[in-house]
Amino acid sequence: MFNKKVKVDLYTCDKGFFVNDKPSLQMDTPDWLKNIKSSTDVVDKETHSKYIIGSIKNCPGINYFMNEGIKFRLWEDLKIRIYPNGSVQLLPNIPPKFDPFTQHYPAQYEGLYPNRAAFKFLTPWMGECNSDVKFMFMESHYSTEFYRQNGLYIIPGLIDFKYNNSFSCHITAPLRSEPYDIAMPYGLPLFTVYPVTEKKLEIKHHLITREEYDRYSNKWPQCPVRRYYKFIQNMTK
Repeated sequence: MFNKKVKVDLYTCDKGFFVNDKPSLQMDTPDWLKNIKSSTDVVDKETHSKYIIGSIKNCPGINYFMNEGIKFRLWEDLKIRIYPNGSVQLLPNIPPKFDPFTQHYPAQYEGLYPNRAAFKFLTPWMGECNSDVKFMFMESHYSTEFYRQNGLYIIPGLIDFKYNNSFSCHITAPLRSEPYDIAMPYGLPLFTVYPVTEKKLEIKHHLITREEYDRYSNKWPQCPVRRYYKFIQNMTK
C-alpha cells in the first residue's frame, strides 16, 4: 500500500528533555499573534477616507509557515560571548548536560558572512525518517523577535534524516569592536524543519539510554573532506 505519511522518529537519552522539551508539531502562538486584530482602520491622507484592511493575522503564508513542520525550542539557558576576531565562547552558568556548542572557523565561510562569527548548537535530539524526503531547515521567524533584536541569523538549508540523524542549528552573529554577550533563554524558539512533500508528517518521541544514544550518533560515520556525496552514493548502491 502506498505510504501517505512521512514519519520522523526523534531520540534523546535525557528524561528531562524527553518530558519537558519535545520538538512539536503544534503551532507557536507568540504575543504579537495573540494581541493583533484581524483587521485595522487606515485613513488615506489625500482623501481623508477611512478604510478597513486585513492584518497579517490572517495571512495564509504566515499561518502555513507557523502551523507546519517540527518546531524546536532551546532546551536550557545558554550564554555566548562574541569576540572581535570572530571566535565564540560558551559561558554556561551551570555546565550543560550535553556539549551543545561548536565553533566554525572564519575560513570555512569566507565571503559568505563578512564581519560575522558563526557557531553551531547541537540539539539533544536525533532523528530518523522512514522516507527519502528532504526537509527545509528554517529559523522560526514569526515565533520570536529575539534574533532580529540581536542581529542573529539562523542559517537555512535542505537536509535529510535518512542518511543523517543530527539537528544542528547554525547561527551567525555580528562582530563588534569589543566582546559582547548574548543570553539565550530556555524555551526560545529556534528552528522548524519542514518536509518537502505533501504527505502528512508524523513524529514519535523515544527515550533511550545514553549507550544507545552514543551508538546511534555513530550510525553514520563522519566522512572525509569533500566525500559526503560519494558516501551517500555508496550507501544507496
